[in-house]
Amino acid sequence: MNIEPHNLIDPLREKLPHLIRHEKLYRMIHRQLMKKWFQYFVLFFIIGSICSIIYSSFEESAPYHNILYAFNYLASFIFTIEYGLRIVAAPVQYASCNHAWKARLRYLFSFYGLIDFVAIIPFMVIYVYKETPHVHLVVLAYVLIIFKLIRYSRSFQMIGTVLRTVREELVTAYTACGIMLGFSGILMYYIERYAQPQAFENIGDGFWWAIVAFTTVGYGDIYPITPLGRLLSSIISLIGIAMIAIPTGIISSAFMSMLIEKKQKEKNNSNLYRMNGEKDFGTHKTTLIAIIYNMKLMSIYGRPSISCEATIFQSYFSE
Repeated sequence: MNIEPHNLIDPLREKLPHLIRHEKLYRMIHRQLMKKWFQYFVLFFIIGSICSIIYSSFEESAPYHNILYAFNYLASFIFTIEYGLRIVAAPVQYASCNHAWKARLRYLFSFYGLIDFVAIIPFMVIYVYKETPHVHLVVLAYVLIIFKLIRYSRSFQMIGTVLRTVREELVTAYTACGIMLGFSGILMYYIERYAQPQAFENIGDGFWWAIVAFTTVGYGDIYPITPLGRLLSSIISLIGIAMIAIPTGIISSAFMSMLIEKKQKEKNNSNLYRMNGEKDFGTHKTTLIAIIYNMKLMSIYGRPSISCEATIFQSYFSE
């Protein structure tokens, strides 16, 4: 009994996961999201929203309050469309997930997913809390939109790559700084609490002094007055300069390594491209000579020489 091909394919198609059946649609949306024009379009509204929030804090912006509000609302609408498209195209971005709903869930709880969600909060709740004090909380959350710039900035992405590369070294350095801060803050509290109980009321005040002294900021709101406290403060300030320089050196070294590696990779790619070009030129030159030579043989003998063609092909593949 003959079975038509589509009768075999249809059951298999039904068993295919949702991701594969709509992969073409997901890839099309993902390609549009990665296009330069779309990125610049969203980037314009991101920068415009940040500038409007800054300008709205000045008294001179009062006559333009409605315009700024309308622009922010329009930007939130654009971000809402982008958010929906990114949810739809999440299976392409997270191809390691077996199911589409797992990929979308992973995007929703990712860093960029949370920032994209924060960007559309005003669009969803601005009318509910427009005339209440809670509207300031909405605007405060809306300030986090500045983190959307990370997705469209190569500089921010490079910083993130560098920090991920040296994260273990940074954790070690900052752990040492934290131990030093905790020790000096507790010790300073017990040294100064009787000399100036109003300044060092608890260990929290000691921690605040330790941070100010450790970073060599020196606000002057709290400082030791006893000889032992001043000695400890001097030691902590000197140690703080060296300890703060450690993470800075780690990050700077990682940046330099990445830049050197990037330049070396570009140089290797350039050399490889040049070598391939020379090889292609030699190959085309050999092929052209073979064709001309074979045509001459055909004009003389009326047919190509087999031994000559064997020699030609041998020289062609040896390039």
